Amino acid sequence: MESINSLFTNLLNIGTGVAVAVAAAFIMWGAFLYMGAAGSPHQAERGKAAMFNAIAGLALVLMAKVIAGMIQTALGSGGGAPGTGGLP
Repeated sequence: MESINSLFTNLLNIGTGVAVAVAAAFIMWGAFLYMGAAGSPHQAERGKAAMFNAIAGLALVLMAKVIAGMIQTALGSGGGAPGTGGLP
C-alpha cells in the first residue's frame, strides 16, 4: 500500500509541476498578446482571456492537489508520522 501511495504522490507532484510550467507559459503568451495589441481591442481581449484562463487553470490544478492530499490524509496514508493518520 505504501508503494501505491508514494506513486500517487509522485505523479501528483509531477503533474503539478507541469501545470505550473504550462500556466506560466500561457501567462507570458497572454501578456505578449496584450502588450503587442497596439490599440487593437480584439487583440488585447485575447491577451486578457489567455492570462485569465491560465490563472483559472492553475487554480483548478492546485485545488485538485489540495483535495487529493485531504483524501490521502483521510484514508490514513498522507505523509506524516506513522500511526498518526497523516498528522505530523
